[in-house]
Amino acid sequence: MFEERIKTHHSAMADAKQYAMGPRKVVQVLTQLKPDREVKEKATIYIHVPFCNKICSFCNMRRRLQQPLSHYHELIIKEIEAYSMLPYIQDITFDAIYFGGGTPTTLSAEALSLILRALHKYFNLTKEVEITVETTVTELTREKIKALKDGGVTRLSVGVQTFNDRGRKLMGRIGSGETAYNKLKELKAAGFKTISMDLIYNYEGQTLEELVEDLEKIAALELDGFSMYSLIDMKQTTISKAQSLSEDKKRFDTIAKTMMDRGYRFLELTKMVRGDEYKYVMNRHVGADTLPLGAGAGGSLGGLMLMNDVQLEKYETSVLNFEEKQGMLFAKGYQNLSRFKGMIQTLKLPEDTSLYKNKEAYEKIVEEMLQKGYIEQKENHYHLTTEGVFWGNNISRTLYELSQH
Repeated sequence: MFEERIKTHHSAMADAKQYAMGPRKVVQVLTQLKPDREVKEKATIYIHVPFCNKICSFCNMRRRLQQPLSHYHELIIKEIEAYSMLPYIQDITFDAIYFGGGTPTTLSAEALSLILRALHKYFNLTKEVEITVETTVTELTREKIKALKDGGVTRLSVGVQTFNDRGRKLMGRIGSGETAYNKLKELKAAGFKTISMDLIYNYEGQTLEELVEDLEKIAALELDGFSMYSLIDMKQTTISKAQSLSEDKKRFDTIAKTMMDRGYRFLELTKMVRGDEYKYVMNRHVGADTLPLGAGAGGSLGGLMLMNDVQLEKYETSVLNFEEKQGMLFAKGYQNLSRFKGMIQTLKLPEDTSLYKNKEAYEKIVEEMLQKGYIEQKENHYHLTTEGVFWGNNISRTLYELSQH
C-alpha cells in the first residue's frame, strides 16, 4: 500500500492555505474572541529556547550554536506579562507547559526559576498542570535540577538518543552512555513525577543487538515513557543516511515487541509509555490552544496562528512592540483539520466520516487497511494496530488528501 515511510507528522499533512483568512493584530483578536468551551481548560504553552552548546548531527530544529542572551528570560517574561493582559488569555486555563529548543537548560538556574515564577504568577494554571522541560544530559546541573523542581516542573524529556557510545559519537552527543544512564538514575531519585527520554533508531551501522541493549536500559531505569524516532534523512543534517526501509521495519518491530512485553504501550505514533500522560501533546491533538513564547516558537489561539521570528533581534522588537504584533487568522475548518490529524496521531481513525467527499473511495481505503492489518475495529471505531502505527503518518496523509477532494 505504501512504498516509502513518512516518519514525521510534519510531513503527514498537505497545505492548508485555503483556510487562511489573512493577518490580524493579536491584541484586537484576543480582546474580542471567546475560547472554545470544549478545550478552554486544556490550553498549553510552548516556550522555545533556541540555544545549544553543541549542534547534534541529526538535528534540524530552530536553534543556534551560542550561549543564551543574558536578557533572553526577561524578554519571555515581558511576553508573558503582555499576553496576560488580554481577555482571551484571562478566560482560559493552561493544563500543560512545554520548554523546547534548542536546549532549554542552557538557561541559567536563575533564569529558569524566574520564567517558572512568572508563569505561575500571570496565568491560570490547572491544579495538576504538567510542566515539561527538554534537556540534554550534560546541561542539567544539580543547581538547575533544584530550580526546576522548586519551580513546579513535573516532567523531564531527556535527549539521550542512545546509550551506545559509537552511536552517541555518530550523533554528536556529549558524554558516554554510562554518564547518560547515571544521570537518568539521578533524575529518578530527585522525585520528578515523569521522566521520559528520546530514542533514535535505524542510524547507520546500528545492530538489532545494540537497539535491544538501549531498550533494556530504558526498562531497567523504569522510565515513564520514551519517544522513538527513526532517523530521518534531511539536507540540513550532517549524520550519515538511515538504513533501508526493511531494516527500519525490523527495528520498529523489535521496539514494539520488546517494550510491550515490559509493560509499555503506544500513546501516539512515536511515543511508548507506562506512566507518562504527556498532556502537552495529547491536549494539542484534541484541538487545544497553544500559546507560543520565545524566539522561534509557534502556536495558535482560537484559530489565530502565531509564529515568533527566530531571529533574536526581530523577536525582541516584537515583544517590545507587542501592540503591533500580528498573527494569521484561520477559518474554523482548520481546527477540525488539526483534530483530524490528532486522532490519527493517537492511533484512531477520525470518527467524522462527513469529512470525506468520496465515501466510496474512503470505504475502499478502509477495507484495504483492514486486509493489510493496519487497523482493527473496536466498539464501532477503527484503531491502528502496531503494523498501522509504523505506517501511521502515511495513513494520516492518505486520509487527509481524501478529505480535500
